[in-house]
Amino acid sequence: MRTKEEQDFLLKFGLRLREIRTKKGWTLEFVEEKGWEHWQYLQQIETGKKDIGLLTLKKLSQLYRIPISDFFKK
Repeated sequence: MRTKEEQDFLLKFGLRLREIRTKKGWTLEFVEEKGWEHWQYLQQIETGKKDIGLLTLKKLSQLYRIPISDFFKK
């Protein structure tokens, strides 16, 4: 079970991912066309329902063509 602090962190991170994606004008389906395997998985990350590992973070960085540190900027 996640603590409130952990859940808040996942949600904040997910919202940042969504912000990056939508600023590019990309839909979840378009992200899948760009090489992401399942848009539903990305949706779960964006809504704070899934925790991700370092390799997934790296894949997202490559997909969006941004440094990993950008995911943690406000």
